Amino acid sequence: MSELARKLGIRVGDPICLIGANAEAEAALRSELPEGVHITRNPRERRFPTILFWPTELGGLTERFKELQACILPNGAVWAVMPKKAFAQARGIAFSWSQMQAAALQTDLVDNKEASFSAQEYATRFVIRKDRREKTSLGRG
Repeated sequence: MSELARKLGIRVGDPICLIGANAEAEAALRSELPEGVHITRNPRERRFPTILFWPTELGGLTERFKELQACILPNGAVWAVMPKKAFAQARGIAFSWSQMQAAALQTDLVDNKEASFSAQEYATRFVIRKDRREKTSLGRG
């Protein structure tokens, strides 16, 4: 398993959802994934252990995080992937990491880890706060 897949918590055979990934990011990620990982772009297809999300605008971001929160397993994660500061403007990203974080923190999500995604991007993991996770057998240990 690659270092990136390990950091993102993606295991052999996992279903994952990509939202807003450009072709380059998706290709780079695919080359790092373990065998049997099923990728979809439809977050409503099922509940996922991992969703990777490339936010592009601040407007409606809190609502988007709420939607994605409902699409992960209770102990799953939404990884928000953002360009590093030096690359944000060229990609049309007009908001900061702290603004993105503030939008997510208005939900039941909390950030608890970061990972370098590529030379130009990094990812922040958001999970449902432990005291707000539903009691279910759907989660994986």
